Amino acid sequence: MITLATLVVLAVVAGCGPGGAEAGEFVLVRNGKPAATIVTATAATDAAIFGAQDLQLHVQKISGATLPIKNDGEKVEGPRVFVGPSAATAQLGLNESQFQDQEYLIRFLDNDIVLIGKEQGTSYAVHDFLERFCNVRWYGPGDSQMVFPKTATLVVEPREVRRRPAFAWRSMFPWTQFTMGRELYNQPSDADLNLFWRRLRVGGEAYACNHSLEGYYDRFWKQNPKCPEVFVAAHPDWFAQGYSESELEGSGGQPPQLCYSNQGLLDQVVVDARKFFDGQGAAIGAEAAGRYFAMVPMDRGGRSGWCKCPACQTQIDQQRLTENSFDSNGSASDYWFAFVNKVARELARTHPDKYISTLAYAGYSYSPRNVRLEPNISVQMCLHTRNYWAPGMEHDELRWYRDWVGREKGRPMYVWLYHCLPELQNVDGPAYRCFPGFHAHAVSRQFKMFARDGIRGAFIEGVSDQVDAYVTVKLLDDPSLDVDALLDEFFTRYYGPAAEPMKRFYLRVEEIYGDSANYPEEVQQNLKQDFFQSEAIAWKYLGTEARMAKLGALMDEATRLAVGDVEKQRVDLFRKAVWDHMVEGRKQYLAKQPGNR
Repeated sequence: MITLATLVVLAVVAGCGPGGAEAGEFVLVRNGKPAATIVTATAATDAAIFGAQDLQLHVQKISGATLPIKNDGEKVEGPRVFVGPSAATAQLGLNESQFQDQEYLIRFLDNDIVLIGKEQGTSYAVHDFLERFCNVRWYGPGDSQMVFPKTATLVVEPREVRRRPAFAWRSMFPWTQFTMGRELYNQPSDADLNLFWRRLRVGGEAYACNHSLEGYYDRFWKQNPKCPEVFVAAHPDWFAQGYSESELEGSGGQPPQLCYSNQGLLDQVVVDARKFFDGQGAAIGAEAAGRYFAMVPMDRGGRSGWCKCPACQTQIDQQRLTENSFDSNGSASDYWFAFVNKVARELARTHPDKYISTLAYAGYSYSPRNVRLEPNISVQMCLHTRNYWAPGMEHDELRWYRDWVGREKGRPMYVWLYHCLPELQNVDGPAYRCFPGFHAHAVSRQFKMFARDGIRGAFIEGVSDQVDAYVTVKLLDDPSLDVDALLDEFFTRYYGPAAEPMKRFYLRVEEIYGDSANYPEEVQQNLKQDFFQSEAIAWKYLGTEARMAKLGALMDEATRLAVGDVEKQRVDLFRKAVWDHMVEGRKQYLAKQPGNR
């Protein structure tokens, strides 16, 4: 395995003599003056334009020199850096058609460098080059969270790289849902966030899978005054049957689900899918992209919100409903996947190369017992991987995860990971300040497993802290990376002299959070129930007085050691976003205890 430490050694050779370079090295800048020209096609792709401009920007930050950008129709003297496919790269025997989706190449020739890939692969090549050869790191959005060397002479050691990201789809959202993430990133703008996202190669193939049928209420239940134009006709029989007015009182009279045994509903979903793939766009509320049209029911009603008509209820698996108390179970798996199967079968008649994407979530998490999925269905499994301090949750979720991947080899399989925990508990549950859920080593183990199992992509719901977000994105690109090397490099380069206490703080919080022995006995012994962090778990069991005292000492040591303005600012951001949050959380918890009110 090539570690980050090895890459750093290979990456940048600066100041080899007074502005010179050893044989075999490529000089980009010499003594503060440009020594190469960036070349794009005359009609360059968006990825090539972005890549060329970002390469120019970063070289300028490193050296102070601005490499000129020219197109391949202009005369260029001296070394060239080709960015993206062009007539010039075609003469070198390189064109976009030679690459797989998202694949890219970094190639050194006698007097040139070629950074090229298929579509967005070109920008991936540029940003890999900046990381691997120029020693640039993006640890957060904005210039203040970027790390790079400063040198008047920028020389790189030639080495060919041809690869593509390990996972075809890499998505994270929202970046700043939680206070901790926003403060660690220093209240970033949307523009800075989007740029940060692209530099770290988040994105990938066009894919969609999320709750996709909410629009049916406005189209087929009742006309909505907020969007009357989308109403088509009333089809009350398409919606869940058997609910009284009192049961629907809190939902404005709307049933919690649709009737997934209704033929008219099935026909309409097929029509919607075909229209999307025929280029007519997606209907209101639909989720679709590229080759994928999503079918996911409403996130309403919990374990018992399904249609109550006999045709639907006979498909609910009562044994799976009662065998445990997990929200993720298989009570509706046969019911839901039978409906998805019928739509997929009809779609395949007209669009055999397209997919229906669906989730394995809530009551349809487990694979179905009596339904064999059509080949044109992709499945995205929803996993609480940041909550695996609860051994029952980890055991049950990995059991049904392995069942899915074991029986569905060759099928496009994705994961949806709730990295929003435990912060989400402050949003969806009683407000309190949580104990941080640092878990970089768990992410590394899990992503290696996903790669071995052929998982095609991942959606990360919620970005709660800077370190875990960075590690997650890097491992989405390459899960073989050494997580300890990633962490060593992050803390060393980001916090400078304060690196050691900052790293020890992170690792200690990670250790406390991830060890089930630190949680109530019920968490360790009840293996058939979900557990989520509560205020008592956070500050009675995890953030104890003794642990907080030791963490506070590390925070004070880091503050003392941070001498440069940049390092001081970064340590201060962490103190405010994480440590002050923890101190206030424990204070608020103690104030609520008997005798302290």
